[in-house]
Amino acid sequence: MAAQPKPLPTLQPSYLEGGGVLGWLMTIDHKRVAVMYAVSALVFMALGGLEAMAIRAQLWSPDNHVLSAATYNAFFTMHGTTMVFLVVMPLLLGFMGNFLIPLQIGARDVAFPRLNALSFWMALVAGVLLHLGWIRGGLPDAGWFGYANLTERYFSPTLSIDWWVIGLLVSGTSTVLTGLNFFTTIVAMRAPGMTYMRMPMFVWAMLVTSILILIAFPPLTIGLIFLLLDRFFNTHFYIVSAGATPILWQHLFWLFGHPEVYIMALPAFGIISEVVPTHSRKPLFGYPMMAYSIVLIAFLSYGVWGHHMFATGMGPVADSAFAITSMLIAIPTGVKIFSWIATIWGGSLRMTTAFYFALGMILEFTVGGLSGVMHASAPIDLQQTDSYFVVAHFHYVLFGGVMFAIMAGFYYWWPKITGAMLSEKIGKWQFWLTVVGFNVTFFPMHYLGMWGMPRRIYTYGADMGWTYLNQVETVGAFVLGLGFLLMYINIFRSLAVGEKAPSDPWDGRSLEWSMLSPPPAYNFATIPQVRGRDAWWIVKYGRAGSRGVAAFMAAQSPQPGTEQFADTSRIHMPAPSIFPLVMSLAIGVMGLGLIIDWYRVVVIGALATIVSIVGMSFEYPGFGEEFHDPEHAPSSGGIDVRKIGVWSFIGSECVFFASLISTFIVYKSRSIGGPGPEILNIPLTSVSTFILLMSSLLMVLALAAAQRGDSRWEKIWLAGTVSFGLIFLGGQVYEFLSFYNEGMGLTTNLFSQSFFALVGFHGAHVAIGVLWLTVLLCAAIAGRLGKSRALALELAGLYWHFVDVVWIIIFTLVYLMQTVKNA
Repeated sequence: MAAQPKPLPTLQPSYLEGGGVLGWLMTIDHKRVAVMYAVSALVFMALGGLEAMAIRAQLWSPDNHVLSAATYNAFFTMHGTTMVFLVVMPLLLGFMGNFLIPLQIGARDVAFPRLNALSFWMALVAGVLLHLGWIRGGLPDAGWFGYANLTERYFSPTLSIDWWVIGLLVSGTSTVLTGLNFFTTIVAMRAPGMTYMRMPMFVWAMLVTSILILIAFPPLTIGLIFLLLDRFFNTHFYIVSAGATPILWQHLFWLFGHPEVYIMALPAFGIISEVVPTHSRKPLFGYPMMAYSIVLIAFLSYGVWGHHMFATGMGPVADSAFAITSMLIAIPTGVKIFSWIATIWGGSLRMTTAFYFALGMILEFTVGGLSGVMHASAPIDLQQTDSYFVVAHFHYVLFGGVMFAIMAGFYYWWPKITGAMLSEKIGKWQFWLTVVGFNVTFFPMHYLGMWGMPRRIYTYGADMGWTYLNQVETVGAFVLGLGFLLMYINIFRSLAVGEKAPSDPWDGRSLEWSMLSPPPAYNFATIPQVRGRDAWWIVKYGRAGSRGVAAFMAAQSPQPGTEQFADTSRIHMPAPSIFPLVMSLAIGVMGLGLIIDWYRVVVIGALATIVSIVGMSFEYPGFGEEFHDPEHAPSSGGIDVRKIGVWSFIGSECVFFASLISTFIVYKSRSIGGPGPEILNIPLTSVSTFILLMSSLLMVLALAAAQRGDSRWEKIWLAGTVSFGLIFLGGQVYEFLSFYNEGMGLTTNLFSQSFFALVGFHGAHVAIGVLWLTVLLCAAIAGRLGKSRALALELAGLYWHFVDVVWIIIFTLVYLMQTVKNA
C-alpha cells in the first residue's frame, strides 16, 4: 500500500483577521491594542497639526485677528497638550512599544493583557475629556504646562481647566499602567537566552522608560490633585494670599516634566538604534555603552528639573546644582550620537525612507541638544527663558528628535504591522517636505527669541521688526503640514493597494522579522532560543557578520513564515474581555459627573468601576493560581509576573506618598491663622496605629493558613484583618470629625489641607485594601480561595503591608515629630 501524503497544516490567520467590531472592542491582543493606539493618535495628530497651523496663520502679520486672544491661548494650550499626551506618547508607548516589545523579546503577549487594553481605553477617554470643552465650558487656555495661578478658579472660572485636570489625571493613570505592564513584561517574559545584554536596544529603551514613567508621573498626579482640590473644594495649595506658593506647582510639574522629555526621547533613541544598524548592515557600535548611557540619562533626568525654574529665584546653590546636572546629561546623550555615526561609517547603506528619517533625526536632534546645553547656564537661561528661542529648542528636541524617529520607525515597521508596504516615492517626498518645512518653521525662531519676541503672545506690533521671519515660519508650517498630509495619503494608499510585504523586507536583525507580516495572534508557535545579540541575524547568517553569509541555521528557528503553519493547538491565549472598555467608560462618567456637578453620576461611575475591577479579577477560572511559565522561567527567576507587577506598583506609590509628605513638610508651618499641629490627638492615633500594625500580623497568618490549606483559619484571620482595617478607618473618621468640631476643616489653612490630603489619601488606600480583602473573604467563604489560589492573598498582602509601612512613616513625621521642638 502506498504511503499516504501527510496533510498540510492549516494556515493560521493573522492578528488582524476575525472577530468583527466586537472583537476589536473586547480585544486584549497587544498587537490590536497597538493598532487602536495608532489610529487614535493619528486622529489627534491631525487635530493638533491644524491647531498649530491656525497659530501660525494668526502670527502671519502684526495686529492680526485670524484668532482672538482667547482662542489663540486655547489653541496653543491644546496643541501642546495634544501633541505630548495624545500623540507622541501614544505612538511611542502605546503603538510601537505595545506592538514590538513582546515580538522582540520572544513573548506571546504582554504580562497583563487586560490591563493593557484598559490603558488604551483610558487614554482614549482622556483624549475625549480634554476636548469636551468644544461642547461646553471652552477649551483649556492656561498653557499645556498649566502654571498656577492661571489655573485657579479666580483666573479661569469656566469649565475649561476642569476638563484639562480630569483629562490629564485619567491620561496619567493610563500611562502608569502601561509603564508597569512594560516593566513586568521585559523583566519576566524574555525568551530563554535573552539576557539583558542581548536585548534589542529598543527594548532597553522601553525598559528604562517604563521605570521613568513609574517614578515621574506620581508628582504630576499630586500636582493635578492639588489643583482639583483648589478648583472643586476651595482649598488653596497655590494661592499666595493663603501662605501657599505657585512655585509648588512648578516643582511638581517639572519633576515630572523633564523626565517626561526622556520618556519621549528614550524610545526614539531605541528606534534609531534599530533602524540604523539594519540599514547600515552592521551591528550597533558600542552596544554596552549605549545601554549604560540610557540608564545614565534616566538617572540624571530626575535631577535636572530645576533648570526650567532658574527665573524663579531658587538661589545660587540650587542653580549651581541643577546647572551641573543639566551639563552632565549631555555626555550620555553625546555617546548615542557618536555611536550612531560610527555604526553608519563604513556601512553598506540602504537608503530607504526609514533611513532618511533616521539620518534627519540625528542631525535635527543634535541641533536641539546644542541649543539646550546652553540653558544649563543660569545667566543665559535668564535671557532666553519665555522667548521664542526656547520654542525653537523645544521643537528641535521633540519634533526634530522624537517625531523624526517616530517616522523612521513608522516606515520601518509598517510592513510588519500591516503586511503591506508604504510607497517609498511618497515617503521620500514626505521626508524632504518635512525637513524643509520643519527647519524653515523653527530655525528662525532662534533669531526671533534673541531679538526679544516672547513666546505665547497672540500678536505683535509692526514696529518690532518680527514680521518677515514670522511670515517665513508660517510658510514653513504649511509646507510641514503638506508633508504630513502625504503621510496620511501614503497610509490610505498602502492599506488599499499597497504591495504585499515579505516577512523580512529590510533584512532585519531582531526577532520580529522571523515571522510572517502581519504576525499571527499568538506571535510564536514555539518560544525561540536566543543565541546572542541580534538574534534573528544570527539565525540567518551565523556570527559571520554582514560580510560573508554562513549556513542557514534551521535547527535554531523555523524559516520565516513557517510559524503560520505550525501546530498551535497547545497554545493558550487569554480570552477577550469587555471589562476594560466598561471600566474606562465608567471612569469617564465619573469625571464627567464631577465636572458638571452631577454627583449621582459620579456615584454610578464609581460603582461601575468597582464592579468592573471585581469582574476582571474573577473573570478567568484560574484567578489567584500561581503560574510559572517554563518557557520564560530563566528571565523571571521563577517569580510570578503578578508579584513583579505589584512590586512595581508599590514602587510608584512610594513616589506618590513622598510627594504628599514633602508638601506637608513644606506647608505645615506656613499657615496664616487657624489650628496647627497642636490639635493632633496622639494617644488616639497611637491606638489606631497599633491596630493597623496588628492587621498586618493577621494578614500574615491568613496567608500562612491559605498556603497550608486550612480554609477555616484562613477565613478567620482574613476577617480579622478586614475588621482591624475598618476599626482604623473608623478611628480616622472620628479624628477628622473632632478636628472639624474644633474649627479645623479641609480649607481652614495650609496645615489642615496638607494634613487632610496626606492622611486622607492614605485612608483611601486603606479603604481600597479593605474592599480588596473583603472581596477575597467572600471568595473564601464561597470556597473559591483554596490552597492553590493562595497567590491572590499574597498579592493583597503585599499591598496591605505597604499601606501599613506608609502609615508608620506618616505617624512618625506628622504626629510624633510634632512633639519634638523645632522639628
